[in-house]
Amino acid sequence: MILDFGKFKGQDIENIDEEYILWLAKPNYNSTFYKNLHDTKLSWKVPFGVKVEARKILAARGWVLKGEHYRKKA
Repeated sequence: MILDFGKFKGQDIENIDEEYILWLAKPNYNSTFYKNLHDTKLSWKVPFGVKVEARKILAARGWVLKGEHYRKKA
């Protein structure tokens, strides 16, 4: 899947930085950073298809979702 947004726009999701894949797969997003800097509420969401693909990639790489965070399998 080719990303059509963000700093990795135009790149295959399987070839991007793992930290960014973790962010894409994250179940909940926090707008605190933007609220503090700009005093506005951020309501942007990762497209559902991208989130699903990111979660598949993480599962294949040995990551599991525990609550709201991903952890490497031991």
